This record gives sequence, structure tokens and C-alpha cells, in this order.
Amino acid sequence: MLKALFSNYSRVLLVLFSLGILSSCQKKIDPEQVVVATVGKEKITVSDFRRNYEFGFAHLKKDPDRKRSYLEYMIKEKVLALEGYRLGLDKSERVQKAEEKLLDELLVEEFFKANVNSKIKITPEQVRAAINKSKVSWKLRYWVEPTEDYANRVCQAMRQRGYMPVVDDILKSNPEIHLKPKDFETKYLTWLDVSDEMLDQIKDLPVGAISDPIKKNGVYFIYQVVDIKQEPVLSDYDYKDKYESTRETLYYRELKNEAIKYVSAYMTPKNVVTKGSAFRTLANALDEWQKLKVHSKDFLHAVTNATQADSEKALLKLKNNLKETLVTFQGGQWTLKDFINRFDPRDVRSKKGDKKSLRSKLNDDIALSVRNSFFTKEAKKRGLDKLPSVKKQLKEWRDKWVYEEARREFTKDLSISDDQAKAYFAKFKDRYKIRADDQPKFKEFKNQAKRDAYIQLAHVELNAKIDSLLPLYPVTINKAVLDTITTIEFKKSRWATMQAFKQSSNRLAAPIVDPAWGF
Repeated sequence: MLKALFSNYSRVLLVLFSLGILSSCQKKIDPEQVVVATVGKEKITVSDFRRNYEFGFAHLKKDPDRKRSYLEYMIKEKVLALEGYRLGLDKSERVQKAEEKLLDELLVEEFFKANVNSKIKITPEQVRAAINKSKVSWKLRYWVEPTEDYANRVCQAMRQRGYMPVVDDILKSNPEIHLKPKDFETKYLTWLDVSDEMLDQIKDLPVGAISDPIKKNGVYFIYQVVDIKQEPVLSDYDYKDKYESTRETLYYRELKNEAIKYVSAYMTPKNVVTKGSAFRTLANALDEWQKLKVHSKDFLHAVTNATQADSEKALLKLKNNLKETLVTFQGGQWTLKDFINRFDPRDVRSKKGDKKSLRSKLNDDIALSVRNSFFTKEAKKRGLDKLPSVKKQLKEWRDKWVYEEARREFTKDLSISDDQAKAYFAKFKDRYKIRADDQPKFKEFKNQAKRDAYIQLAHVELNAKIDSLLPLYPVTINKAVLDTITTIEFKKSRWATMQAFKQSSNRLAAPIVDPAWGF
């Protein structure tokens, strides 16, 4: 489809050479920024391709020329995104909201980089000392209790009767736990693997001793030292082998500690106060909403459309109190509606009926939202939103969202009838077999076949649309550059996929090709 419009790069290079542009005095070009393909006025660099490819889904790399086929998927998305911009789909409410949220995330990242990350320095002396200290390691057993009272009782019983007898009794009396004592054992851990609070408790414990309960993430841990190992004197090779991983561990431990200190010093004067009554109203409504699966995924929509039904009392109460103040801080306040417009309900999901967990997560989310609002305002004042790295990430994700809007726009009128789904199932019946001797029936796979048939039809429509757009957005591939790009490949399993997510938001580190292209 795309090959007919791919230009001959050798001619372009010949012209450039004849004009003297490729002279010996030319500035050295960053190999990562060499263009591997152009789509209209858009460029795909070596760096763009490699990052997308290496984190992309394995089923998109099944053709003999894996890099070429994957690049063509990237090109398809570029073509649809460019048409999406032309149609103004970047102005859609979804894209605008997504971009606004992403900008806030990026500004918080840059704010931390400027005020915390940049100030952390790990010296070779610190790394060497840390490696020496890591020669001591502990193997531990542990137990977890939800409250301090329970933890103290279990701890006392363990000291009197021993760890194993107590754990055996607890597990036998709670068969729903489905775990064995060996499931509560760690590998050998060094001081770099544990928190400072835990290290203080275990570092002087003899083998077999039981620690005091240690609070972590809202629960209480009890530890028993099973064994202590002391490594021999390390060689220069050992130091070199462990240097980089140890340096990174030290850096991120220091980063976490400094971030906590910085946030505390920054936010304490802001005098942030959450109002208890409004908080309970919101928490109860969230709990009710999570149990009502019939509701829209949009929490605010569920609130504003709440009725007098018995199952919606908490949502109705929130609806009637949206103007109530939820949180106050230096220079302002948020109502319940202000906060609901800012937060993602998925961040406070909890197990059904676990109100304590939900309230804890909601409280943390409110604190983070207020903190981030201060950070983003300060970041904008400092012009961090103008940084090239911020603009680049915004554009990459905006392109992705506009592509998704265009895909929806060009397939919105498609539908699959039961007869079409049945015909598709009959043609591709083998795909629905679990075993070779299976005889799958349509009624068992009707919904799946309907979805698969829809995806196939959508691809036919989208490919035809892309073909019609190529004169508007001509494509050029530099095959010579593509062939020289080295990428990480999984040798043991060609179906393995590696993806990277940002810890702060659980968002992919960078956009990748839509997996739907491979179905």
C-alpha cells in the first residue's frame, strides 16, 4: 500500500552531495536524530523508531522484515494523525483534557528535577562504602497484621511459642488465605533492599529472634531472622561489577528521602486542611459508585445524574453538596466539584467493601492533587512549560490522541451483523480452537467473533482511507538508515514484550503503536 509512494533516497543524497552540503566541514549529526522516514512534514527519527519499536507489542513484529513492517504501522498512524489535525480533531474535548492533564504531570516532573533531582550527587566513595556494607545480608520470615494491637499480640505469641507454631495455627484457622509458611520468606537481603526503619529493627537481631512490629504502608510487619551471611573480602572485579547498580540504588534512595523533605518543607506553610464532613460525603459516594457497575465510568456524570433510588443515596447526597468546601489552603480552597473535576477515580480503587483502604487512598489523592497544583503553578512561573523536553512529550502524546480520534472518526459508522460475524467465524474457525481436536461452536464465541470481524472491517476501511490520503501526506523511507538501526530483541521468545511506565502516573513512558493493527 505504502510502497508505491516511497521515494528513492539515493537520488536525494546524490543531489545533496553535488550541492556540496555533504562536505567534510559539515557539522557532525547526532545519529539518533537521523531521519528514517518522513510523512508529509512530519519526521520519524532513529530515536523515535527505536523507542517505539523496543517497547511495542510483539505481535506487531511478526513479518520477516520486522523493523520495516513496524515502521509502516508508525507511518499509518502519522497519516491518520495528520488528517486528524486537518479536521480539527486536536480540539476535541478528550484531547484537550488529556493534554491538560499530561502537561500538569510533566510540570511536576520538571519541578522535582529542578529542585530535588539536580541536587543529588553520589560520589565513588559513597558507592564503595555501600558495597562494603552490603557484604552482610539477612534471610527473613515475616508476618503482616492490619492493626498495631493485633501485631503486638502476634509478636508476643511468637516470642513465647516461636514463629512457625504461631503462623501454622493462624493459617490452619484461616483456610481462605491459601498460603503456606514458606510463602512468607524472603531471599537474602542487604541494607540496600530494605527501608531505614526495617534496617534499624533487624540489623542487631540474632538468628531466630522476633522483631517488634514495624508499620509500613498502613499495616504492621513482624520479622524473624532466619540466617545471616557475611561475604568475604571483595576483589576489584566485584566492585566494578556492582558499582553501577549500587550507585543507582543509592541515588533513588537519596532521591526519595530528599523528595519527602522538600515536599514537607514546601507544603507545611501552605496550611492544607481537608474538611471532614465533605470528605466523608465524597468517600461514601465513591464507595457506592464502585459497587454500582451499571454507572458510567465518568464519576462526575454518575453524581450529576444520581436519583432518589435506594442504591444511590450517597451519590445523591454528593450531588446536593457539590459546592461544599472540601479542602482549604493558603490563598484558596476547593469545593467538592472542584476536586472531582481534577481527579481520576481509578486512582482510589479499593477491594469491594474495604472503606478503610478507599478513604486512605482518597486522602492521599487529595494531598497529591493540592501539592501538584502548587508545583504546576510555580513551574509555569519559571517557564518550565517552555522546555524542549516538555514540548516534545506533549506533541508525541497529542499526535497519538489525534490518531485515536481520527481512527474513531473514520470507523464510527461501521457495524457487524450476526450473519457477518457467523461468516467470519466459519472462515477463521481454527483461531478459536484451544486444542487441535476442538470443534468450537459459534454461539460460544459470538461476541469474540463479532469483535474480530469488526476489527478486520475497520482495518480495510482505514487502509483505504490512508491510501487516499497519501497524495496529501507523501511518505519517504530511508531504508539504508532503517537497516542499520540496532534494536533489542528477545532471543528466547519472539512473543515477549517489554514496556516502561512512569511511576508517578502509571502512564507509558512514551506512546507506542496501537496493538489493534496486529489483529
